[in-house]
Amino acid sequence: MKIKKYEVYDMKEALALIKKELGPDAVILSTRKINKPSGYGIFSKPMIEVTAAVDYDAKKEFKAPVNNRFSEIEKEKSVDNTDKIAEIINSLGLNKFESLVNDVLDIKKQIMEMKSVISENVVADVEPHLKEIYQLLTKNGVDEMIVYKFLKKVENRVPANTGKMQTKNIIMQLLSELIPVEKDYFSSIRQKVLALVGPTGVGKTTTIAKIAANLALKLQKKVCLISVDTFRIGAVEQLKTYSEIIDVPLYVASNPADLDEIIGEVKHYDYILLDSMGRSQFDTEQISELKKFMDVSPLISVALVMSMSSNHIELYDIYDRYARLMPNFVIFTKLDETRYFGPLVNIPLIKKIPIMLLSTGQNVPDDMEIPDGKKIAKMVLNEIPIQWRD
Repeated sequence: MKIKKYEVYDMKEALALIKKELGPDAVILSTRKINKPSGYGIFSKPMIEVTAAVDYDAKKEFKAPVNNRFSEIEKEKSVDNTDKIAEIINSLGLNKFESLVNDVLDIKKQIMEMKSVISENVVADVEPHLKEIYQLLTKNGVDEMIVYKFLKKVENRVPANTGKMQTKNIIMQLLSELIPVEKDYFSSIRQKVLALVGPTGVGKTTTIAKIAANLALKLQKKVCLISVDTFRIGAVEQLKTYSEIIDVPLYVASNPADLDEIIGEVKHYDYILLDSMGRSQFDTEQISELKKFMDVSPLISVALVMSMSSNHIELYDIYDRYARLMPNFVIFTKLDETRYFGPLVNIPLIKKIPIMLLSTGQNVPDDMEIPDGKKIAKMVLNEIPIQWRD
């Protein structure tokens, strides 16, 4: 860790210097007023001593921005943020700011200590011959309490004298039976209207193109696409390109009434696939607007698309904010961008929702598969190599 002190006249200057020299991962350790003698005597301006630190790894990763328009935009954003932070700090006063920082650090420390104690107690209550399984599952991102409850439930079915490999196989089978998956949606004969919803950038349009291509080209089903993305022209154009390649019709619904009319016109198709506009899970107004589209017809099934490259904790928040759309299924994308598959167990079990599809890359119509509980269990137990989809 590198620690450096700065003597400045205000926090705005300090933050700018710290970011420039130590990088964006630096943290402020302390601040205090100092009196330095100067030639101006009683008219000299009081100074502030700010102590900051950065971990060597974070410093190593920090690089000066490249001189292009994108870096200039980021620079402008950073300056704006620095101004705001400095303004808040100066308005609070140094003593108040330092007190708040210390309070936050104390709370964080207490939370970490509590979490550590809880984890230790949970691990201590796991049967000795199952502790290795516990560590393996939690390391791969499976929720601690899910693992604990699961192992307590099945411990009688795995005697202490069972060999390691056999233990793993038994656990794998029992875990696979718990994970809710949807295997029959695309095999039944009734008409389907499926809408994909979710945050921006999770791969909804690519996923819907994969579904359409597999249904139309491989299963010889009559498929049509409907875009309700009226905000991103690029997304409609992308879907239009896919529809031309796959040779399926594309409709655009700019409001719920349009969608209702279009669904009525294309009711003779086997599958009607809806691509929705991507919205931040924090944009409650737009999610409410999207719900109006989803409420148009009782035939519409909703699949919430979630990216495995997202923060695992954030996935819960995404689900909760989209819950008002009453999703029937969840689709996980970008499995090729992670090595921690815990959410494939956590979200379905905690939210009681089946997995419909897994997307493992960008290739259309490939890189998509129907979920299999046993395969997911193998993934969280490290029984499938890194290139598991091959």
